Amino acid sequence: MTVILDACAVIAYLRDEEGADVVESALIAEECFIHAINMCEVYKDCLSRGENRIEADQLVEALYSTGLVVREDMDATLWKEAAEFKATIRRISYADCIALSITNRLSGILYSSDRHELEPVAENGICQIRFIR
Repeated sequence: MTVILDACAVIAYLRDEEGADVVESALIAEECFIHAINMCEVYKDCLSRGENRIEADQLVEALYSTGLVVREDMDATLWKEAAEFKATIRRISYADCIALSITNRLSGILYSSDRHELEPVAENGICQIRFIR
């Protein structure tokens, strides 16, 4: 199975919050990806919690050591699909729209804890979503 992690799933893992075990299991057993836009949110979260750049970089390296692959795709097909999601769903962040697009591109399943924004998306069948909590 191909798993795409959004920022909130990775943040839950790093903070050992509810759902961290689900993300950890995926990182161990599955092929896992995150888009660079979502990884930017993870890095920002590390810095916002008071970690310095060295500590934030160490956390990123620890994530890479799990086998997590950062996708940097930003071709017109990807960003146009993300823009369509934003235009039609509206109450969703651009980062989540990118996560949805990369999930579709890889025919994967998106792991997220963001029920508020993504439950309506899951109900519409835009892509497979697994809520980690």
